[in-house]
Amino acid sequence: MTEIPAEIMSAILKSAAEEWPDDKDMQEHTIEEESSGYREFSSADFAAALTVKDDIIREAMESHDTWEARANHVHDEIQAYTALEELAPEDIPMTIVAAVKHKAAAEHDWYRLQFQQVECELATYRQIVRTRTKVAPIRELLQRMEQIIGSSCYNANIQNRSWGYLESSGRQFRYPVTFYTSDTSNEKRWDRQDDLSPEALITGHYKVGANELNIYRALVKIVDMLREDYGLQLPH
Repeated sequence: MTEIPAEIMSAILKSAAEEWPDDKDMQEHTIEEESSGYREFSSADFAAALTVKDDIIREAMESHDTWEARANHVHDEIQAYTALEELAPEDIPMTIVAAVKHKAAAEHDWYRLQFQQVECELATYRQIVRTRTKVAPIRELLQRMEQIIGSSCYNANIQNRSWGYLESSGRQFRYPVTFYTSDTSNEKRWDRQDDLSPEALITGHYKVGANELNIYRALVKIVDMLREDYGLQLPH
């Protein structure tokens, strides 16, 4: 068992007494936890994270006040660093993985935050690939169907008189489609859509008051239903 230096033990005893001046049981509990935390901290096996050992220890000391929290920090950072080093998904090019890791490292000092961001971005990349694989081959069909639906709106209050008579023709209008073109912006369109990526196209929806109708996702589901239930075959 790792021996606790006298000055460390003295600080643990002092902290427990100050935190729980009238509760001996809690003092003992705190001393036990802190002693265990120090032993775990000082005996941590850095293994693959040995090259960043000093950084991890420094961050643990600067970010936490207890040995238990420091030990947990070190443990989590070693695991995250090792996971990042060993990350080699078969379904994603390593150039993409390297770029995502580089971006995460530039934004976060802690390895577990880097790993969380990398996992999130790789999941997004996989979702984009799935969307492109599914939507790209049928995007023309989807756009033509949406065009029919979006152009079938009718407003009886639109005035269109000929020789004093109110006519039904001319009351139709094109309902706009709104697309999420980035994480922070959206774009409303009445016509051209063929310049959108499949992952942007699939976000197309009609804004109806406070509600949204996800028209493109619905159309994809209809195509899937026609394939599965009615044997629809589309030309390649």
